[in-house]
Amino acid sequence: MNHIKLNKEKPANNEKKQHKESLLIKYGFIAFLEILTIISVFILVSLYTTKVPIKKLYNDSVNTFIDTEVNTVKQWFQNQVNSLNVFQSAIVNPNDNVSNIKRRIQSVTKPDGFEYVMVFWDTNTDAEDGGPETFNTKGGSSKSGILNLEYYKNHKNKNVAVWLESPRKVAAGGYTMPLFIRSDFIDDVTGETITGGIVGFLELQPITVLSSCFYKTGRVSVYDDKDEIRAGVDILAGDTSNLQVYKKTFVLSNKVWTVVASIETAEMESITNSLKTQSFVGGFIVAIILMILELLVIKRIIGKFDSIKKNIDDLNTGDKDLTKRLTVYHNNEISQVKKSVNTFVNTLHDTVKEIGEANQKLKTSFEQVKNNLGETTVQMNSISQAIESASEIRAEEDKNVMNTSELVEQISSNIKTLNQMIDSQVDAITQASAGIEEMIGNIQFITGSIDKMAGEFEELNAATLEGIEKNRTVNELLNTVLAQSKSLQDTNMVIATISSQTNLLSMNAMIESAHAGDAGKGFAVVAEEIRKLADTSATQSKSIGENLKLIAENIKKVVESADLSKASFEVVSEKTNNTSDLVYSIKKATEEQSEGSKNLLETLSKMNNISTSVQRSSKKIETRAQSVLESMTGLKESSLNMSQNFNKIVDMTSVTQQTTKNLDVLTVNMTEAVNGISEKIDEFKV
Repeated sequence: MNHIKLNKEKPANNEKKQHKESLLIKYGFIAFLEILTIISVFILVSLYTTKVPIKKLYNDSVNTFIDTEVNTVKQWFQNQVNSLNVFQSAIVNPNDNVSNIKRRIQSVTKPDGFEYVMVFWDTNTDAEDGGPETFNTKGGSSKSGILNLEYYKNHKNKNVAVWLESPRKVAAGGYTMPLFIRSDFIDDVTGETITGGIVGFLELQPITVLSSCFYKTGRVSVYDDKDEIRAGVDILAGDTSNLQVYKKTFVLSNKVWTVVASIETAEMESITNSLKTQSFVGGFIVAIILMILELLVIKRIIGKFDSIKKNIDDLNTGDKDLTKRLTVYHNNEISQVKKSVNTFVNTLHDTVKEIGEANQKLKTSFEQVKNNLGETTVQMNSISQAIESASEIRAEEDKNVMNTSELVEQISSNIKTLNQMIDSQVDAITQASAGIEEMIGNIQFITGSIDKMAGEFEELNAATLEGIEKNRTVNELLNTVLAQSKSLQDTNMVIATISSQTNLLSMNAMIESAHAGDAGKGFAVVAEEIRKLADTSATQSKSIGENLKLIAENIKKVVESADLSKASFEVVSEKTNNTSDLVYSIKKATEEQSEGSKNLLETLSKMNNISTSVQRSSKKIETRAQSVLESMTGLKESSLNMSQNFNKIVDMTSVTQQTTKNLDVLTVNMTEAVNGISEKIDEFKV
């Protein structure tokens, strides 16, 4: 192994001067601050939180006293109920009669705690109010009546088995509390079931000794269902502003009673302050103990590190011997530190050895690098010239790409304009097709209307012709009637002539009958009748003649009207024929227009299909133009990137040339540094 001394280097001017310090004092001061913080936090927490646990402690303790009093009162009441039940068993047997019960209640000693006990049964109605008479342990009975008493009403109305009545004053003074227990028995004489009850009047004096005191000022009192004091002092009657009052209700049979506990606020605060003081002193003592223990632990740990420092100083001797190691006795944290130091020394040993070998190879490599740098410089100059030439060609290509991109953008814009025009044309054709379809529908509707009109005109023309024919027939009939009326007039003239002649003959006959005298009287009568007949005929003929004249005149008027009607029918027929011809002409024109519209619609449909095909083709062209535009954009970006890369290559080439020069200088410097490292490494013993 080589033994070469390593010269110590002087510290740099900008390095801070190291000061000697004691870890025990340093970490002891830190421990003091920690303990001080713990004490402060503990005191603050104690000050702000002590009130809550103390209040809970008071509540728990007071509730314990209250529960004790409640249990005491309940136990007292249950004992009294049991005593009354025992007394009832002694005086009332299941099979008994009334006389025996009267005798026993007077002879059996009443139970303790009761002023007296009485018994009654419901079948008894000897009292003054019509209710049952009562018999008691005093040796007598009472007829004052119990119908209106609380326990009897509940016994009759609710059939209760046990009932506790509210406390009430008695004549002798004090208070009593009736306790009712139902009593049923069967009369051994009659065999009937008899219901009733036993009432024990509880003495309330024993309950007054049930209350107790706690702490110095704590008091407990018992109140009945009417909030009247039954045990202890009347806490609620006085001033409670300086008291902390607790209440708890409980049930005695059917009555709700209340236990009240109180304690003076001053005593509570005194106990609170005492607990706070005790907490503070205890916390301070614990903090001092913790600080001492922590200092001892720190001193112990620092002592372990002192031994490690001594061992490391032994390693750091002047001969730089990296073969020495620290001795490890235990498997704890300190031992882990020693193992880490040994591992570091092993690593340092291997590293120094590898650095020596690598340094030798580095010297050889630097010699080769120095020889290759000359050739690299020549090659870099050639590369730089080639890159400059390529940059000129690339600039020309960038210009061509930009021109092509502008042309493609212009073509794409024209294609978009063409697409918009085609879209407008398709929309116009679609609207025209819709309008023509609507017009065809209207023409078809008009054609149908004209067909109906033509049919109606045909019927009108036929009706007109029929009217003309019927008018002609009526004319002929009227002419015939007119001729016949003339014949009747002639006949009427003949009848008038005959009537005139007959009248003349009758006048001659009357003259002749007058000449004949009595023989001619009968003939005179006949002549008179003939004359009357002739006058009547003349009158009728005259009337008929006048009527025939009127008929003839009316027939002439009808014939004239018929002639006018015939002329009107002929005009209507002519106009109807003309209108029918016009309707047929319009029908033919609408049919031709409908056919032309259908042809136009077919043509528009073909134009729409062609426009749609053109539109699709235009869209495809636009899409492809867009793709070409995107490709040109990518090409522009690629060209831009290529330009940037060429610029970078040019810059890198310049940098590389400069770097080559710097490498040449650096190689010389590194060679000198490697030689210096070799001298330093040779100082270590490996």
